[in-house]
Amino acid sequence: MLILYYYINLYIHLLNININKLLKAFFLLFLFTIPFYGLNAQTISVQDEVTKTYQSATDLYKQKNYEDALVLVLDGLERAKEINDENLIAYGYFHQAKYYERKGPYLESVALLKKALIIFEKLNNNSQIARCYYRLGVSYFKNSKYDLALDYYLQSLKLDQESAYKPGIALNLERIGKLYLNTGDFFKARTSFESALIIFKELKDRRVLMNEFCIAVTYQKEAMKYQKDNLFYKAIELYEILLLKCSKTSVITTGNVLQNIGSSYRFLKNYEKSLEYLLRSLPLTINQGFNKDIAHTCNDIAETYLDMNNLSKAREYALKAIDVAKVNNLRQERYAYYILHLVEEKARNYKGSLDNYKKYQKIQDSIFSMEKTTKINDLRIKYESEKQGLKIKTQESNIALLDSNNSIKNLWILFGGLGLIAIFLLFTAFKSKNNVTKEKKQQEIFSQDLIQSQEDERTRIARELHDSLGQKLTLIKKKSQNLDQFEITSLTNNALEEVRSISRGLYPALLQELGLSQSIAQLINEYDKQTPLFFTVDLDNIDENFTESTSLNFYRLIQECLTNIVKHAKAKAVTVSVKEEKNTIIAFISDNGQGFDVADSKNKNSLGLKTIFERIRIMEGKLSIDSKLNTGTNFIFTIPIKNES
Repeated sequence: MLILYYYINLYIHLLNININKLLKAFFLLFLFTIPFYGLNAQTISVQDEVTKTYQSATDLYKQKNYEDALVLVLDGLERAKEINDENLIAYGYFHQAKYYERKGPYLESVALLKKALIIFEKLNNNSQIARCYYRLGVSYFKNSKYDLALDYYLQSLKLDQESAYKPGIALNLERIGKLYLNTGDFFKARTSFESALIIFKELKDRRVLMNEFCIAVTYQKEAMKYQKDNLFYKAIELYEILLLKCSKTSVITTGNVLQNIGSSYRFLKNYEKSLEYLLRSLPLTINQGFNKDIAHTCNDIAETYLDMNNLSKAREYALKAIDVAKVNNLRQERYAYYILHLVEEKARNYKGSLDNYKKYQKIQDSIFSMEKTTKINDLRIKYESEKQGLKIKTQESNIALLDSNNSIKNLWILFGGLGLIAIFLLFTAFKSKNNVTKEKKQQEIFSQDLIQSQEDERTRIARELHDSLGQKLTLIKKKSQNLDQFEITSLTNNALEEVRSISRGLYPALLQELGLSQSIAQLINEYDKQTPLFFTVDLDNIDENFTESTSLNFYRLIQECLTNIVKHAKAKAVTVSVKEEKNTIIAFISDNGQGFDVADSKNKNSLGLKTIFERIRIMEGKLSIDSKLNTGTNFIFTIPIKNES
């Protein structure tokens, strides 16, 4: 206020001085510029202080001093808001998100990064937009939302490739590799890590070790999936080389490497050596402070003790894994429940085993839904198509430059020729498509007719058994009863029951009498009585949603799956769930048997699976099969409900 008062008085005084008007105006402008210059200098000073504050916070994050780093970031963000500097506000949200990305909850990090992203997009700050995409991918990955994570990684990778920013390209390739590693595509994972490794070596970046470690992990995971000992030894060989390179300051720590060597020896059934490495790894992993790695190590130790039949120790470490992974890492929490289910089953605590299996299944469904798997593939295809499109555009641009001096006549000849070729190709493609469609339609009709013929033949044989052979056996039974031939009566009665059972299997007559839902329940009851399997059943009433023919097809699907489980799965427990959800029937059949390799062509071409796929196609539904060796099998049928007009 004193400064303002001083300037007003000075202004009035100058107005009363009789000097040249031009000099007076210039002097007045100079006097009133001084305070505004001071304010601007003050703003620049605050901006510098906030920038330095953020840099100090970044240094603290690197030292894993997360709490103090957050205090500095919040202080800087507050001052950025006071001077209304949008760029510094966005950086404040970005640095604040780092805290939650490391400590959780990860979705808090997502919310802050999206706030920063909106501002950076407004300011057209492409380099920082790419970094926001990258960190969003990391946060979603840590929350096991792999489809969203891949989407953001690919967006970040695209921006970094456009700007030729090699560190960003390498980091995104590394992260995409980790995502594919977690979703079981080991070849794509290894390809991504190897591409990242080339760039990191060129940049002489310390993340070279990380990617060498991840390449070793792909061999280990592939060995686990395909049960190949030579791949385990390949992984161990790479890990042992890495142990010599690791240090306290490297991205990959000794704890990570020891853990993976230990888990590899467990799969090779060398349990003593496995525990030796894992128990050396655990204190190092705890000191590192990453909950995911701690939970992973605890799960590996629990599994090793389970294989050694030390159930109390296995239970202890599985519970530790759940405690550490709770909320922050669904994947490790899920697997810990699966281990507990196996522990309780071995201990003959079947209720506890079932409870833990339900918890495992619940988390598994939230991570590995069919929509997520489909989305990941769609995103990859979208990215590859876009990249190919950019390449084609570049080639077209180069051609245009080279041909810019050609005459109009040559252009007409070129485009005319291309037009004729295009028309010819379109005609050929159209004709080929029609032929393929026609063949496919004929195959579909043939498959439907074949299935219908099978059902007609089954119905005929069932009727013959019931009406002819069944009546004759009934007559023999009555005559033997009249003659007090008890042994013949008993044998005849058994034969009659077997004939009726075969007849019901060939054609479920109860389908018309009881309806679809009760017929399925009756079918499961028969399997429950005739086999040692433990069934868990949850059925909605779906009778009104199917016609007579589709009811029979749906019944056969359930029957075929249960028959396969009894014949091949070597399971102890089966879960059957049929639910109606939003104009869709969803059937879920799960067993805890030996599983099988879905990708194996022998399994794909088996008669049972072919019949199941054909029935699903007839009902215009979808089928998902999730099965791995020694981890059981999940069948999921999704059948649309058609409202008959």
